[in-house]
Amino acid sequence: MKRSASRRVVITGMGVVSPLGCTVDLFWHLLSRGESAVKPITSFDTSPFQACLAAEVQDFDPEDFLHRKQARRMGRATQFAVASAMMAARDSGIDLEHEDRAAIGISIGTSIGGLKEAFDFHDAARQTAYGRVNPFTMGMTFPNAISSEVAIVLGLHGPCETYSIGCSSTANAIGRAYEWIKSGQSAIVVAGGTEAPLHQSIYAAMDAGRALAPDGRGTIRNLPRPFDKTRCGMVLGEGAGCFILEEYEHARARGAKMYAELEGWGFTCDAHSMIKPAADGHEQRRAAALALSTAHWFPEEVDYVNACGLGTMELDALETETLKQVLGDHAYRVPVSSFKAALGHAFAASGAFQVIGTAKAMEHQFIPPTLNLTTPDPTCDLDYVSGRGRSVHLDRALINSFGFGGKNIVLALSRVDVGVAGTAPMAATQSHHMSHLVGVS
Repeated sequence: MKRSASRRVVITGMGVVSPLGCTVDLFWHLLSRGESAVKPITSFDTSPFQACLAAEVQDFDPEDFLHRKQARRMGRATQFAVASAMMAARDSGIDLEHEDRAAIGISIGTSIGGLKEAFDFHDAARQTAYGRVNPFTMGMTFPNAISSEVAIVLGLHGPCETYSIGCSSTANAIGRAYEWIKSGQSAIVVAGGTEAPLHQSIYAAMDAGRALAPDGRGTIRNLPRPFDKTRCGMVLGEGAGCFILEEYEHARARGAKMYAELEGWGFTCDAHSMIKPAADGHEQRRAAALALSTAHWFPEEVDYVNACGLGTMELDALETETLKQVLGDHAYRVPVSSFKAALGHAFAASGAFQVIGTAKAMEHQFIPPTLNLTTPDPTCDLDYVSGRGRSVHLDRALINSFGFGGKNIVLALSRVDVGVAGTAPMAATQSHHMSHLVGVS
């Protein structure tokens, strides 16, 4: 797919369903204040497990967006996606009646799709000796149902895909939408991601695998702890976020508000393990270098890094080292923060939360904090904006999304009014540095 340098990609609409609220304004208000949605789980019994915390979506009613019959035919992750897509479309101000619906694409990411519903149906079917099986089972559990339902509700006929590559699924969906627009295949794409992993069986598997932070059965609340010396694992979350990605001239012609510009991205794979990242961090570095290269940015132009920041010993140290290798000495001057302590790890949806939070950070020139970071770790020695948010000058940001199975994606996001400045050719020394990192001689 050939990119056109003249076609720029901007975000003109955003919608969110999150543990910190189901509007972008509320999400940003609570995130920027340093609020955490991590609490003891209310949706199922956690007594068999070592952990009991999660970041649940509490105030979502699918019937605020869908007719009851529609909602009942969708899984929770699909409901989240459809609602956030509807909010993003409304926020963008696009008049779909006057757009070519056949040219509007849909690109949605999810890690597990309707796995929650699959477990529910399995349990119910066994209890009735398979005599009563929900006829909508297949449509509620297939990952492709998510993008299909968004297309049905919005009446869109362009390319419609669900991507499932683990925790980086949303970043991938956004990157693919970027390529569609850059190549001229679409002028508008609904892109985003969704996840609903809060089910007893899924929680049991994560608990058994010691992936969840031990919380003393709820007596320890300041979890997870990204980049902290005492970090001990992740806390699950859920939700969705969707965006209207649009070709710049198309957006300008209709007077659209532009939240941010997507200037580039990088995607690599460790090819190492389903659970652990490759210890050398080479492919994480290459993903970041590819993002800088496609955006035509100097490392010194990066004003902020929105980190994956999962809250595990290995991953946080590796991400820190990746930033040092890619940004050089500038890494010590760049503020870095993780939203996981506020929102938990919502698998694919975390990528959507990261992009929304970063776009709003650019709008308000304010970086939300990394919560629960109280004990510095010598191996994690960058500026993680701990405790309280910070007013900054923020034009360009990298967004890291590193997922299970070694999928590494980095997005390069900028304020729209500085987007063109980043298109100048790199100096020879910087070009050589980037080429070395991406493995190009």
